[in-house]
Amino acid sequence: MALFDPPEHLSCHHYATQANIGWILVDGSEQQLYQGETEYHSVLFCIQGSARLASGDELCELHAGQMKFIPRGFSVHAALSRDCMLLSAYFDIIDFLCDKISLQQLKELKETIPYNPDPLEVRGAIPSMLATLKVYLEDKALCAYLHELKVKELFWNLRAYYSREELAAFLSPVLGVSKFHSEVVNAFTCNIRVADLAERVYMATSTFYKQFREEFGESPEQWIRTQSNKQILFLIQDYDQTIGEIAARLSFGSPSSFSRYCAQNFGYSPTALRKALKNGVTSEELLQADHKEVETR
Repeated sequence: MALFDPPEHLSCHHYATQANIGWILVDGSEQQLYQGETEYHSVLFCIQGSARLASGDELCELHAGQMKFIPRGFSVHAALSRDCMLLSAYFDIIDFLCDKISLQQLKELKETIPYNPDPLEVRGAIPSMLATLKVYLEDKALCAYLHELKVKELFWNLRAYYSREELAAFLSPVLGVSKFHSEVVNAFTCNIRVADLAERVYMATSTFYKQFREEFGESPEQWIRTQSNKQILFLIQDYDQTIGEIAARLSFGSPSSFSRYCAQNFGYSPTALRKALKNGVTSEELLQADHKEVETR
């Protein structure tokens, strides 16, 4: 189906304008790997298929009927199944349009609710809303006013069909997170040296060590190693890329240095690691085994 009288739509000053709020449709049959740094906050919905997400310092699987909150400024990589279809709602301000709930109230709840990085199931009227949005976007309905209304409708649905406790857990990455924490996550790259990470957040290394331990509860070396291993386990499962291409994307100087890192941290060469994951060994098992090895050192 096509829009009726397209010239009339195009002549409207609301149509196809740059906006800081709206919706994007990502089709896995056309794009197997989505990546980028998020300029706005986003709620990512999987309406078909599945996607593996690496967002900030988290890894997760997103399946049809689930949603995941991605904060502004996070580096996002998503490997999509060929039948995957994602809808992304992006916005600058989190606004529930309700006097009965606020981010401050959710921040207070966060102290009593453990953060769960797993995606949240979509329910209530949201599936119907997403089905309508899919039609709009496939028909190139790019009216900024319509997109804004639909984001506001999303917030109304979140308020109506989810408890405050669920919303506090869902939005936890932006509730009470310090500027230092966000800057570290955003500045991180695979296998970075502590001194280089400190420099990227404009801090002396000694000061960085102290503040890092207070904020993250572990040493920078431990955290960098864990996050690097997560990135490697994520990208190694993108079978469209060669080992050399993955090594380059992760800023290793050469495939041989990447091989040494994998052997030291996983007990596998990159090729053997890829095969093990394909044969059923999970990323979680490898990360847990690696964590136990660190504890015994």
